[in-house]
Amino acid sequence: MKKISKKVISLILCVAMLVSIVAISGSAVVPDASAQEVKTTCNGECGNCPVIVLPGINHSPTYLYDKETDEIVKDSNGDDIGGTLLILNLDGVLKQLPKLVLSLVATLALQRNVFIDKVAYDVACAAFSHQKCDVNGNHIENLKTLRWNYPISEFDEKNKDTGYDLDWVYRMVPMKPLVDVIGEDHVYFFTFNLVGDPMESAEDLDAYIDMVKAQTGHDKVNLLPVSLGGTILTAYLEQFGHEDINAIVNAVACLDGTDLLADFFAREWNLSPEFFYHEFLANIFVESNDTGTLGYLINLLLRIIPESGINALLSGAMSGILDTMMINCPQFWAMIPSYRYDAIAKKYLSDNAALKARTDAFQKARLNLKDNIKAAVEDGVRVNFISGSNLNFGEDMYTYFGIVASAKKYNSDGIINLSSTTLGATGAAGDATLGENYKQKNPSKEYPEYNYVSPDNMIDVSTAVLPDNTWIFLDQYHEVGDNDVVLNLAKALLLEEIDDVHSDPENYPQFNYQVNTKYVRRWRLADAYEVDRTNLTAEQIEKLDKAIADGEAVIHATVAPKQEDVDAADRALMEILHEVGYQGYENIEEEEDKAGPVFEKVLGGISWLFVEVFGSKSYVDFFIDLLAGAIK
Repeated sequence: MKKISKKVISLILCVAMLVSIVAISGSAVVPDASAQEVKTTCNGECGNCPVIVLPGINHSPTYLYDKETDEIVKDSNGDDIGGTLLILNLDGVLKQLPKLVLSLVATLALQRNVFIDKVAYDVACAAFSHQKCDVNGNHIENLKTLRWNYPISEFDEKNKDTGYDLDWVYRMVPMKPLVDVIGEDHVYFFTFNLVGDPMESAEDLDAYIDMVKAQTGHDKVNLLPVSLGGTILTAYLEQFGHEDINAIVNAVACLDGTDLLADFFAREWNLSPEFFYHEFLANIFVESNDTGTLGYLINLLLRIIPESGINALLSGAMSGILDTMMINCPQFWAMIPSYRYDAIAKKYLSDNAALKARTDAFQKARLNLKDNIKAAVEDGVRVNFISGSNLNFGEDMYTYFGIVASAKKYNSDGIINLSSTTLGATGAAGDATLGENYKQKNPSKEYPEYNYVSPDNMIDVSTAVLPDNTWIFLDQYHEVGDNDVVLNLAKALLLEEIDDVHSDPENYPQFNYQVNTKYVRRWRLADAYEVDRTNLTAEQIEKLDKAIADGEAVIHATVAPKQEDVDAADRALMEILHEVGYQGYENIEEEEDKAGPVFEKVLGGISWLFVEVFGSKSYVDFFIDLLAGAIK
């Protein structure tokens, strides 16, 4: 079957994807970013080093400031212009929409591209203009990222009415088990600008570490890099070494980029008609709404647009995103794997020596990372890696990332390659294994009987930089905060309760499993603790206590329980909360939708039939070709 034109690579659906995960805030009061005189009561003698979280891509609130007044700029609705990921210029997009509508109408009427690529480019450029970088890699507009120069124990007092309170911190990085031991005054949340430079962010981190040491009285800190925070760790170790560091626990950290982003830069996509016109949108809607019905319907409607129009629309939009936000931004280059950096840099940076010098500096840091980590370990720094595995890009979560050409080529957590989060582990891609006769490549001299190959024969950890300190959660997607077993492992490592995978393999095995315990931890148990027992019967109290005990067993587990056991604990908590009349649990039974699944199945069948008949053609293109063939 004919493939969709490679121009379709230029996905405007990427815009929709990015918009779908953006958090655009309303009016907010900016916390005071000046250093605070905060002294812990332990004065550095408690035995627990303070922890600095280096958070992920969606965790650093950034705002647009007026250059003259130094106040946050507001949009036409009176809302602050800012967010924790993308800062969309919606007013700019609205100004471009009339041109886009006219171009679309003309394209539909004439059934050929009428400047739609140029208009789509302008719309994308307008949408991302607030985070645009110049050719030297500096953001053009006056963007400032909120920097909290105090521990999370002061978040509620200092961040009233901002939306960035203590509850927000725990939602971003669920680390309550650790905090309950070391105290909120020993935990700090470092932020950095998404459209910044990781080497410069590392300079900020170095100053931040000095501040934390001064405030707590400790002479060393622990670092918890999460996801994108791994790029900041990489840059920090290269520039400042490890003398201020006691321990590092990398949680699904981006240490050698992700092929997902490299495909964005290289414009390489998975765009067979079967995927693009049938599976792609349906999978996205299944993830968000548990049904692909709307996705299938859109598939059918898309075919009113000629193929040349779709190609032009997607090509123009993706070019706008790349030119405005990505190509000139050092932080985005830091997410390209080291083994693909040279080829992509040659494509975009051959004539830009200034920017390439900055991106080369990070590439050097990344190529030196293994040696920097080994040097740190030799000097007594405790370094561990926690990774998800065995998923394709976009699988299970963030299904829209299945659009990249590398979707099924690498073992990943759905977002970042396993080889990146583990710094070197070998993983089979897709549903494959390492092979029937595969043997670990680097057997341990200290533990000669130990096997670093996973039980499913898909992963060999022996090739990782620190195989004895690398922990793999099989079938685990990138959002490891949904899995309390991961959180409990991170706590044990930071508290030095275990040294490596040989310390307590029964309770902390090297290979663990994915399980989603978020609902039990975040909602059910929290609500159960709040129940007023005054008027409860003895039987209800007994039932409530039993449900709480089962729920606590689930979230305190160090070996992943079965998902059905977690769901049973969740259900028991819901039932007793319903029985005692706790608000929000009045109706815990979902009404069965009998027509919905049938409608989804019918539309899905039609969508697939149209792929078989039309391929990538629009309705008009198909019938024109059919008529031309009949005339011949």
